[in-house]
Amino acid sequence: MEIVFIRHGQTNVNKDNRLQGAKVDAELNEVGREFARKSAENFDPNEFDAVYVSPLKRAVETAEIFTKDQKELNRDKRLLEFDFGEWDGKKMDEIAKEHPEVIDPWGTVNKDYVKYAPSGETYENFEKRCADFLNEMYQKYPDKKILVVAHGRLIRMMAAHLIADGKMDNFNTMNNCGLAKFGISKNAARMYYYNRILA
Repeated sequence: MEIVFIRHGQTNVNKDNRLQGAKVDAELNEVGREFARKSAENFDPNEFDAVYVSPLKRAVETAEIFTKDQKELNRDKRLLEFDFGEWDGKKMDEIAKEHPEVIDPWGTVNKDYVKYAPSGETYENFEKRCADFLNEMYQKYPDKKILVVAHGRLIRMMAAHLIADGKMDNFNTMNNCGLAKFGISKNAARMYYYNRILA
């Protein structure tokens, strides 16, 4: 199976450098829409046998642009972005000031954040839902090409589960409208590219 992930286009929440998790349902902003359109000019949706998308607006709109309304979009809640609990929508500079110990060397929130946002998702549960999705895709489409339009942190965990023993911190967050491609065969996976930009 080949699986390609696309991160959604820019939103105003991205632009404001806020945590944009599962509880934040922002639409693309005009910059995000325009960049997605430019990127989609160099993308052929007809290569894919099935398309799956996070139910959040930013992912659905990005998927509609990239697939040019030529493919059915299968919305799947397992593709929702990481749930930051009480911290969803919070500004990153405020978090870094108040809780510097939960900011990793690359300026993103690490797994210890749940000490302060107890209703948030754990990395273990996050990986479990990513694994559940990937296993189902492989069972249903072992020799097919699948497109997934989702979120930055989710794609990091998908990559980590496939090729890095779940170590999400080994992967940077892809740019908006960035692409990542993986091949999966039985119990083996390989990465063809990560954060490819088409525009």
